[in-house]
Amino acid sequence: MKRSILIIFLSCCLTIPCFSAFAQPLPEVETNTAQAADMPEICAEAAILMDAATGEILYEKNSKNKMYPASITKLMTVLLALENGNLDDTITFSHEAVYSIEYNSANIAIQEGEEITIEQALYGILLRSANEAANGIAEYVDGSVSAFAQHMTQRAKELGCETTNFVNANGLFQENHYTSAYDMALIAKELLKQEAYRNMMSTTYYEIPPTNKQPEIRYLHGQHQMLNKNSIYYYEYATGGKTGYVTEALNTLVTFAKKEDTQLIAVVLKCNGAQHYVDTKALFEYGFANYQTVKLFSAQDYINTVAVVETYKNKTSSLGNLTVAPKEDAYKTLPVTESLSNIQVNLDCPETIDAPVAQGQEIGTLTVKSGQETLATVPLLAQSAVAETSQEARIAKEKEARLKLLKMTGTILLGFLLSFLLLLGVTRTMSWIKRKKRKRKSALRRKKRRRQ
Repeated sequence: MKRSILIIFLSCCLTIPCFSAFAQPLPEVETNTAQAADMPEICAEAAILMDAATGEILYEKNSKNKMYPASITKLMTVLLALENGNLDDTITFSHEAVYSIEYNSANIAIQEGEEITIEQALYGILLRSANEAANGIAEYVDGSVSAFAQHMTQRAKELGCETTNFVNANGLFQENHYTSAYDMALIAKELLKQEAYRNMMSTTYYEIPPTNKQPEIRYLHGQHQMLNKNSIYYYEYATGGKTGYVTEALNTLVTFAKKEDTQLIAVVLKCNGAQHYVDTKALFEYGFANYQTVKLFSAQDYINTVAVVETYKNKTSSLGNLTVAPKEDAYKTLPVTESLSNIQVNLDCPETIDAPVAQGQEIGTLTVKSGQETLATVPLLAQSAVAETSQEARIAKEKEARLKLLKMTGTILLGFLLSFLLLLGVTRTMSWIKRKKRKRKSALRRKKRRRQ
């Protein structure tokens, strides 16, 4: 009976009309009447729909407004854990990590001194939003939660986030802990590049085996209802995401969804009740109905080599060949009513480059065009580093060259000397033979005269 009343209540809540700022479609894409009619009505205070491959915005509402994220903060915690640790690394939980969280906040009952792996902690975060697990990862990566929070903010800036400041690893409310829908979409887009996360993101159930402090198995069930096949909010194209809630933020939600070759990211902030699921589905339905992601080229098809040289004392020498490759595959977001033709990929890359070269250094670019329109420009990056010859190595090389020259000169001089001595010996021998012949002839002549 209670369940029936609850369902009826939710249904009524979800049918209450809401008002939203006018959402703007992708500015570079031509729209039509059908698209405008399909524009979703979003009740969330802030929202965004982004193409995960291109980063193009398909819908936005107050997307750069400062907002409280709640537990979707943990997506950045997961990103830094994967970038700075290994899944099988062990975390030993400190007193501070375990007991600094609010007693009634989300947790998986980790104890002080307990040891679990980063992978287990990540599942605790992704499935149960475990706050102490986030603290443990923070301390493991940077030594303290405060240092980790600074790391989070710095990493966000590197991704292009402009309205983000993190002061903790779990998203529990602090007034100076904030972000925006746009920034969270950028963080989610970067996280999606992590293979380990892609392997985890769709998981709805996980078991943590007994540990040094816990004799029982921990059974973790996911909270994201769009991934739960038994939920009325299940969405068949949803592939992962993160829920969040604190009183000040209300419900927040980041969700990934993929249909055919198009993968989208939806972020909704400050939603009442289950409206975050309704809004997210509306965003995805709008995106999949109106847009498509077109792959322009694969990075592996444009791997190239460049000769590396260095010049010293007006002499140029080769240091070998360097492999360069596009930073990533290239994609373009298009309305479903459009297609591309006459695609040209132009390679702009030098034949030689001067050392030193850093790994990841931009060497050239690949530009994709359709007619006169530039669709994408992707940098070509050095796949390894090539160091300039050190001063010590140059000195050693010069010494070796001088030694070789001396040896060669000595060999030549010795050859000349031996040749001279041989010639001298031959000349003297010939002279001696000639003298001997003359003496013999003289002796014969004298002997002949005596006989006469």
